[in-house]
Amino acid sequence: MIQLQFLNALLESKDSSLLLINNLSEDLFCDYKDEYNFIVNHLNEYGTIPDKVTFLSKFPEFDIIEVNESRDYLIDALFEDRDKRFLAKTFNDIRKLLNEDKTEEAMSLLALRSQTAIKAKHINTVDITKDISRYNDYVDRCSEFTKYYIKSGFNELDKVIGGWDRQEELATIVARPGVGKTWCLLKCAVAALQQNLRVGLYSGEMSERKVGYRFDTLVSHISNYSITKGISDIANEYKAYIDKLPESYDGCFKVLTPAMIDGPAGVNALRAFIEKENLDILFVDQHSLLEDDRKARNPIDRASNISKDLKNLQVLKKIPIIAVSQQNRTSTESGLSTSQVAQTDRIS
Repeated sequence: MIQLQFLNALLESKDSSLLLINNLSEDLFCDYKDEYNFIVNHLNEYGTIPDKVTFLSKFPEFDIIEVNESRDYLIDALFEDRDKRFLAKTFNDIRKLLNEDKTEEAMSLLALRSQTAIKAKHINTVDITKDISRYNDYVDRCSEFTKYYIKSGFNELDKVIGGWDRQEELATIVARPGVGKTWCLLKCAVAALQQNLRVGLYSGEMSERKVGYRFDTLVSHISNYSITKGISDIANEYKAYIDKLPESYDGCFKVLTPAMIDGPAGVNALRAFIEKENLDILFVDQHSLLEDDRKARNPIDRASNISKDLKNLQVLKKIPIIAVSQQNRTSTESGLSTSQVAQTDRIS
């Protein structure tokens, strides 16, 4: 019924924005695919929604009814109808795979279908000539800057960018292999901890113990070589530091590694990490060691999917996400450029 209601509302209002801004497709109109496609083709070819006479000449059996519901209700109900059918098919397909003892295939199908689920979009714009509430934010920033930015740990960088934006930051630290990009990332993470934040680090390469040793060096300034090689000369100094550490910070520093989740993390796992630990900021080491939840086979497509999913995660959770990315080993350009970043044409 909702499909019929929506098409009638569209024919009555002739408002093409109902089609253009709400992620609509023929999948939402399983009972009226031909009717929907006729309207879309007419709009694409002639620039308008067809009038009722034109439409009924093509579909004389179509029921014209009066619709008084709001556009938001119609869109929500249309997607709810679609989602019920989508979920029913997904559960049936997964059940079939489970009955055949194909657990891995069932998990992959669940992840794939989760990514293809579509949410309704309601476009609510803001007139920035009328809405001047941003001035109040400016006044607040003048007196309480730390509510909006997190110090990066590098004074030179903070002078340029102010720090990490607490709600709109997705940043990438770029470096060649073996020059210390993980150290830079950890220094940023320690700086966040020192601001009493709940810090999360996904370490795709190092164990939590190795991360811990580097953390200890950054905080205590004890030689990392001495710690990792077991040099006894620093034993007393290290013990004194370790004894005081549990009471040193109001925040926390949570580390997640592939070993803890039986394999590389995808963005869905990072979202679970953020939500479980209620993180204020997330650090990722590194971009190329993340799993593509959509299981693309092409490396370029995998990098693109991960990049887009990371940005969507940042927008959704509204916390800074700081990652590192490796430069191409084969670049011959002098100086730095984005062409030196591995898979740069898909990392945005």
